[in-house]
Amino acid sequence: MVSTPHFQPKGSEFKSPREQKGVGTPREGGKVPAIIVFGDSTVDTGNNNQILTVLRSNFPPYGRDYYDKKATGRFCNGRIPPDFISETFGLRPFVPAYLDPMYNITDFAVGVCFASAGTGYDSATSHVLNVMPLWKEIENYKEYQKKLEAYVGIQKSKYIIQEALYIVSMGTNDFLENYFAMQSVRAFQYTTEQYRGFIIGHVENFIKEIYQLGARKISLTGLPPMGCLPLERAANMLRAEAYPGFRDDGCIITKRGQGDTCNNNYNDCALKFNEMLSALIQKLNKELPGIRIAFANPYGIILQMVQNPASFGGKVPAIIVFGDSSVDAGNNNQISTVLKSNFEPYGRDFYGKMPTGRFCNGRIPPDFISEAFGLRPFVPAYLDPLFNITDFAGGVCFASAGTGYDNATSQVLNVIPLWKEIENYKEYQKKLEAYVGSKKAKYIIQEALYLVSLGTNDFLENYYSIQSKRASQFTIEQYQGFLIEIAENFIKQIYQLGARKISFTGLPPMGCLPLERATNIIRGHGDACNEKYNDCALRFNVMLNGLVDKLNRELPGMKMDLRWLV
Repeated sequence: MVSTPHFQPKGSEFKSPREQKGVGTPREGGKVPAIIVFGDSTVDTGNNNQILTVLRSNFPPYGRDYYDKKATGRFCNGRIPPDFISETFGLRPFVPAYLDPMYNITDFAVGVCFASAGTGYDSATSHVLNVMPLWKEIENYKEYQKKLEAYVGIQKSKYIIQEALYIVSMGTNDFLENYFAMQSVRAFQYTTEQYRGFIIGHVENFIKEIYQLGARKISLTGLPPMGCLPLERAANMLRAEAYPGFRDDGCIITKRGQGDTCNNNYNDCALKFNEMLSALIQKLNKELPGIRIAFANPYGIILQMVQNPASFGGKVPAIIVFGDSSVDAGNNNQISTVLKSNFEPYGRDFYGKMPTGRFCNGRIPPDFISEAFGLRPFVPAYLDPLFNITDFAGGVCFASAGTGYDNATSQVLNVIPLWKEIENYKEYQKKLEAYVGSKKAKYIIQEALYLVSLGTNDFLENYYSIQSKRASQFTIEQYQGFLIEIAENFIKQIYQLGARKISFTGLPPMGCLPLERATNIIRGHGDACNEKYNDCALRFNVMLNGLVDKLNRELPGMKMDLRWLV
């Protein structure tokens, strides 16, 4: 699901979902008295929470930007399209799920959602993850009509049903979860072209059925560029030859994966389906008296977001980086330490095929993030003499490979401690102000995206190392708490210095890193991961997540998130 803006209720009249219970009196004079929703995860506001399926989103990080930061069953960080549409029409800022026991017909009179994540037009699609099929959504809608009539009367209920805006959004699962899935029965029954026609037939029957039930204003959503969805891009890296039995007819993968690019065969399939859907809409608008169906085509806008993300969302004038080797762009090259990567094969895939000090064959995460925001395709190291403040104004890296939250960690390999990274950041702020002026410098500092990635070395190079002093001072739980306190102080310090947008990276599965697996072999445990280290990382990430939530509440204007790696 595409991320939605932070859930910031408008005006003092906004009430939480619980406080808004029972305010479902439909508007007499409004053009749209209610929002009624059918579909899949793109519009499901929580129905799957109430059925026996694994496909739910009732846990963090879902809902972190929703009102009171609770996971509601929406497959999103905050609100989803029906919620915004409802608010735009002067109704409530959310559309409740029909199966949610917290709501009843007094709430549903102005908006109700029947959608079920994972479903599709084809009933066989709903069987994949045991979710509600479309026919069941319609049955629930019929039941709703009876309740509505009992609540507001025949005349008023008829008005609501006919004047409501119907939002319909599904179809992606029919192809990705069903037709293109391994061992798909549908793929052996139909060519892709035939299956598209089969689905269009279901769409037509569905529209005609809700039309007979009173629906007149319908927004029908087409397919997105399916091949650009995150899962499909990841799968493209691993894709093998076409599955046995599949036909090469324009929508089937016939070549090996091409990196993490979009799957253009799936995108082409979506485009062709949308053309058929558009034609169906024109046909039904002519045939069914009084109906008004609008085609909501998400394909183009989502493709633009994938291809040019810098054109969307808030502006980020700079990328500012703190951390260890996971984000060090070359600072260790300039200090007296053995922990450097200024030799081959490091850098063999970087520009010029030269090692830069990055502990990688090419670019590292901050470089890609910088480019994604429309900035330079790399973030320079602050200590690199090849760069100066004219370069650092758009991005700067203070990270040092081998460092950690704990100052004792940096002493192991004589690298830059975290406190020194902060001192360099303060020095940078002065240079920035002298370069661009006080006002612009303040803007850059406050609007920059801060990337923070460290902590692994605190455990692997420090606490778990032979003859570790920290291991004799702390239990592992105590040491985790010790590091969390340092992390909190660090965040508060850069917050006082102006940082507001911070992306915090958790620990990776430390026990699965190559060195740890090799060590496991020496210890006679085979080449399996060290589960004790992995468990430590998991527990630390849970604590870090709690800290992030706490600071987001306590520090005004702070927008911080945690990127889990395990």
